[in-house]
Amino acid sequence: MQPLIPSTAPLTASSRFYKLCAQILVPSFRRHQSTARRTRSKLNIKPDSDFLPTKTEQHDHIIHNPPPSMPNVLHTPNIFLPKNDPRKVEASPSQTLAPTMFKPSEKRYHVTEAQADEMRALRNQDPTEWSINKLATKYDCSHLFVKAVLGKLAFGTKKMQKDVAAAVKSTWSKPKRTAREDREIRKELWQRDA
Repeated sequence: MQPLIPSTAPLTASSRFYKLCAQILVPSFRRHQSTARRTRSKLNIKPDSDFLPTKTEQHDHIIHNPPPSMPNVLHTPNIFLPKNDPRKVEASPSQTLAPTMFKPSEKRYHVTEAQADEMRALRNQDPTEWSINKLATKYDCSHLFVKAVLGKLAFGTKKMQKDVAAAVKSTWSKPKRTAREDREIRKELWQRDA
């Protein structure tokens, strides 16, 4: 095999790089073969005789082999006990369900129509001061109920949200702006395909 670069020319950085790449890319399979053979031989373990099918039972079967400990009925699954075994425990519905994390709260319907109108008026008057959380604490009801009473966004809230979004977008750099525009174009193309 002839050298890639004549030996008389001085070696520049790029020529040294190409020479190094040529040395690396020369196929060499010696290490890989020995590693694969070594791994295959280590994994070739003779299976335990307990897990092989016996001469009387040629089919696969399930082996329940729990760790050595004090015998306990709760540790033996019902599926491995015979049908007429007295240790077999019937699962009651309370055992199958997980315990509840929260106490179920009683539903109260204490907000009158006049209070609901007052909620709407407060929210339309100043949406930033009278947020949904503040209204829920004032009238002692849930956030979902307040949202259901209000129905839609307060007057001017949508314009305020657009102004805030425009202020945030004005601080974006050019790459971020182009990335967002590309994302919007991709979304439009996805909807067109569907």
